[in-house]
Amino acid sequence: MYTLTLIIHLIVCLLLILLVLLQSGKGSAAGIFGASGADNLFASPTAFNAVNKFTAILAAVLMATSIIMTMTYHHRASSSVMDKVNLPAPTAPAGK
Repeated sequence: MYTLTLIIHLIVCLLLILLVLLQSGKGSAAGIFGASGADNLFASPTAFNAVNKFTAILAAVLMATSIIMTMTYHHRASSSVMDKVNLPAPTAPAGK
């Protein structure tokens, strides 16, 4: 269960990174010396297209897999690494 969730989590991470990098920013049309704020005041808002919806779905899946992995790892990590270590028996100190 943990391995499957981890694989899904990694795939979603990579897809989310790619989708965010492929999207254009809101201020990409306005340059430094170009359009003023008044031009953007009357501009129509960008539509919530399929790429934005898919990005939102991937973000929700990423949060869900993060929570699932946290909960399953908490149940896995109930033992300590020190439980598996064999310590040598203590010896008596050497007398003078």
